[in-house]
Amino acid sequence: MKRLLCWAEQVGLAGSAPEQQRLAAMRLDVLAARMVPAADEADVELTAQWSAFICLLDDYFDRDLPGTFASRAGSVLQCLLDVLAGGELKPDSTGPEVALADLWRRTAPRMSPRWRDRFIADYTDFSRATFEEASHRARRSQLPLDTYVALRRQTITLLPMAAIVECTAAAPLPDSPELAEHSVGEESLRALRCAAADVVGWTNDLASAEGDRRRGQDNLLTVVEREWDCSSDVSHTAVVSMRDARLQDFRSLAVRLSDEQETPSAAHASVRAYTTAICDLVGASLYWLDRTGRFDAQWLPPHAVPTQRSAQEGRRTTHETS
Repeated sequence: MKRLLCWAEQVGLAGSAPEQQRLAAMRLDVLAARMVPAADEADVELTAQWSAFICLLDDYFDRDLPGTFASRAGSVLQCLLDVLAGGELKPDSTGPEVALADLWRRTAPRMSPRWRDRFIADYTDFSRATFEEASHRARRSQLPLDTYVALRRQTITLLPMAAIVECTAAAPLPDSPELAEHSVGEESLRALRCAAADVVGWTNDLASAEGDRRRGQDNLLTVVEREWDCSSDVSHTAVVSMRDARLQDFRSLAVRLSDEQETPSAAHASVRAYTTAICDLVGASLYWLDRTGRFDAQWLPPHAVPTQRSAQEGRRTTHETS
């Protein structure tokens, strides 16, 4: 953890004592160790650093960009995309830009050009979805459930993180002609990734529900409440059921992809390794959301402190999935 804190301070992600304390409370070392359980120390550390970048950037958008959130978020996100495109850092570059440049420099050269293109595409999708979400918040738009779910799949940042795990777990997304022609192939792998993003995103919404509600920020639970015209208790139960059903989808896909009889023999080892890595990513994320301080009331803004009841419910529902 000390090395992670030092890195975050050096790149400008967490320079003050409160920021360091908040980062320490997140226990991203626990998350990274579970994400890539077979990785060496250096790759666990790199995974933790990417996780810190993603989490602290998310906090930056949620906490530190009031009022002009949409326009400022768009500016920050474009700067990050410029970093991925090879742009030079400027003297006034922000902490997120410096951090991403450092992480990208140490990750991208290890992977194929196709991986780099895919990561940039996933991160571009995340950026567009985050800006769209910010714009909806600024206009106080009330999104329908299907629109919110599609947007949440991108804003949770699970797909870019899955690409990082491909690197640090040494389990790249399989890419072979046999898979493209097989009934259980690229389509099933895409479905696995989407299911993983939904499971983690919806569990995240369960864990952060009360804080989001107090901020006046839409969350899967409030969207369900509005669309179904139901109480908060009913929406909570409904979202738990939705998440559990999606988790079953994910597990069924993982079992099918791991079956030697369901995948081409030439690609089976790589498919199984990738599937295992994504399962570790999801399992680690659920464990972390349940047992660490990501949504500890101590780190929420004063107007977004969850009630004791909601905090207990969040811990219970995330624990039931891990």
